[in-house]
Amino acid sequence: MVAEACDAKEAYYDPVDKDEEYELPLNASFTDYLFHPYMSFEGYMRRFFNNFGWRFAIQISVMYMLVKGIMHATIHMTQLPFCKKTLHVDGSDCQTMGAIAATPWAIKGILGVLSDTVPIMGYHKSGYIFIAAGIGTLAILALAVLPIESASVAAIFFAAANFETSVGDLLHEGKYAELMQSKPKTGSTMVTYVWGNIKVGSVIAACVVGPVADAYNPK
Repeated sequence: MVAEACDAKEAYYDPVDKDEEYELPLNASFTDYLFHPYMSFEGYMRRFFNNFGWRFAIQISVMYMLVKGIMHATIHMTQLPFCKKTLHVDGSDCQTMGAIAATPWAIKGILGVLSDTVPIMGYHKSGYIFIAAGIGTLAILALAVLPIESASVAAIFFAAANFETSVGDLLHEGKYAELMQSKPKTGSTMVTYVWGNIKVGSVIAACVVGPVADAYNPK
């Protein structure tokens, strides 16, 4: 039994197959070094597609580049200009608004228990994602269209927008953690892909939000 346990442990930490990794030749030339980043990335993406599929890759990119990357970063970076140019409130009120807006991230555990115990039409994830997406979309439209003059009202709408991101993030985390457990040899492939998408989306948002917020009203 001890031997079987050791074998199981070794299998769980089985390294990535060699044919899925790109390695520099022993006598690497300048061209080999020049194309090494591309070849390594191509091998990484091939490994990801082989293990998790291209459809799931698109789903992860939509969630973590577009929603948690671009949208969440835009909402976060827009709060200060919104306070100064639209609401005309001081720093303390703006900080209070930001704290209220971040509330959905503090209740992710409760949302996770709810989705696990109370499925919507038989689904534990998709129903909650669609509901959160609807709430977040309406909140963003309200921030852009309604004549909001109170920091408290703005905080509620910002919190509703963050609710969309937090629910989607939580339920996608559960799914990709499940896939990682089923394919442990892939190591950090999934986590790297997720955070790579988040950072790319955040950089795009940072490049756009700053100049736009300086030149126009955040609404």
